[in-house]
Amino acid sequence: MSFFGKALASIGVGSAKVDTRLEKATYRQGDIIRGEVFVQGGQAPQLIEDIYLYLVMQYQHEGSEHEYVIDEFRLTDAFEIGVRETQVLPFQFQLPYDAPVSTGGSPIYVKTGLDIKMAVDPSDTDGIEILPHPLVDTVLHAVEEVGFRLSSVTFAFDKFYSRHPFVQEYRLAPLGPYQAELDEIILVFYPHMSEVDVILSLDRKAVDLMSSMEEALNLDERIIRFTVTQKEVEHTTTQLQAKIKQLIDQHL
Repeated sequence: MSFFGKALASIGVGSAKVDTRLEKATYRQGDIIRGEVFVQGGQAPQLIEDIYLYLVMQYQHEGSEHEYVIDEFRLTDAFEIGVRETQVLPFQFQLPYDAPVSTGGSPIYVKTGLDIKMAVDPSDTDGIEILPHPLVDTVLHAVEEVGFRLSSVTFAFDKFYSRHPFVQEYRLAPLGPYQAELDEIILVFYPHMSEVDVILSLDRKAVDLMSSMEEALNLDERIIRFTVTQKEVEHTTTQLQAKIKQLIDQHL
């Protein structure tokens, strides 16, 4: 290979390329992501120092767009890719249980990055959809059966503990008798392998002078914490529905 060809490769012209192919595009929190990374050699042999997979999310906050790396995974040690050579590297990694779920306007994707010494680093992105952990779905269904309807999933910053810059709040509007006493309820989930910790926030309506003053001072919120295990909802959610209703009624 000529010096000119090597020089072009060093600035990205005729350099190695990367293409990541995922097994599927939709996952749940805690699922295993599997796929293959195809590395295609360019016009000159090149040393691939590292290959990293990044789980990335984009979101809006205070009028600007942020790119946030949820997690990263090192795929391989250094190796050389020859001229026009193709190497296929299979991989798998587990989605974190606390990975954010996909919402409108906040794409999540797997980004593959090649670290090539003395050259422009090629990359590839593959969008994925992340659905809630099965226990999160179970709790949401139980809350809806009690008398609420999911209205939105939003981001909250510096409100509850999270290793991320935000938590996701599931907002539910009251139906039936709860409409007279609540503006909404908010759920924040912390999923694990076989259980989920839940923070349930009640936003009470202003129905008299005292509650009006509480609302004006942002004191009308009541916080409830509880845990739901896989075992207790293995066959039915009837007991969970009763538990949630009792907790809500106690704090009205």
